[in-house]
Amino acid sequence: MPPKFQRAARTPVTVPAETAETDKLFGLSGTLPRLIEADVAGIIPNPDQPRTVFEDAALRSLADSIGKIGLQQPILVKTTGIHGCYQLVAGERRWRAHQLLGRATIPAIITEGRSEEIALIENVQRVDLDAVDLARTLRRLMDTHGYRMAEVGAMIGCAEAEVSRRLSVLRLPDDVLDAYRQDPERVSRSVLVELATLDDEERIRDLWAQALAGLTVRDLRAEKKRLQAAPSRATAWTPQAIDKSLSKMASDLTRLHEEGPSLADGQREHLRVLRARIDALLGE
Repeated sequence: MPPKFQRAARTPVTVPAETAETDKLFGLSGTLPRLIEADVAGIIPNPDQPRTVFEDAALRSLADSIGKIGLQQPILVKTTGIHGCYQLVAGERRWRAHQLLGRATIPAIITEGRSEEIALIENVQRVDLDAVDLARTLRRLMDTHGYRMAEVGAMIGCAEAEVSRRLSVLRLPDDVLDAYRQDPERVSRSVLVELATLDDEERIRDLWAQALAGLTVRDLRAEKKRLQAAPSRATAWTPQAIDKSLSKMASDLTRLHEEGPSLADGQREHLRVLRARIDALLGE
């Protein structure tokens, strides 16, 4: 009886040289991007790079990772017309990490298209930009190319209304934006958006100091409702109302001083903001 199963004889498979996979990887098929080993020193930064803040500790951590397991994703570059010289499109953190490691070359893919669009999409997909970098990049795309909110929203995968929210942070005072960028992880993007809906810059700075001390989005929205429900300044600040407010403030400060709790950095900053506002009110 013949065996129930019979192993078929193996026939060697020959891959023609012109269709070898290596050729396709390097773009010799004419349809895929070219992968090259570019000189690190021959790469110039992308002037349209959305990310403008590069943390030293994060770069060192990335360099250590690349040193241990290698680069997992090539950077993107485009030609400049000068042999051996390329402009960076996306992957500046990886390029900087190679500089830290003292590497002479880096794997790179030569790409085409608008570098600012590619860089934006690549940054958003890999590591979120901080709220200010993202908003400024979206605004630049709209101003430079005439894109509508719906079009830039499609690039980063969000609705038109969300694009409007993200752009709103640019209305905040410069000093608040600068303070945010010193430590973007400390205050959420949602808090920034809520602050951007206010028109009073001093009130924004006051609430920003509270946000540094731990004010949540829910607390901020409750405070905004309270402000909207409060009477106008013209009718609220009578001499009697001022006396009452100052008396309460003095009582609270006395209690705070006598009980002597340790203040967090954000709470100290809040007090400094209040002190500056008092000095301005007194003309001192």
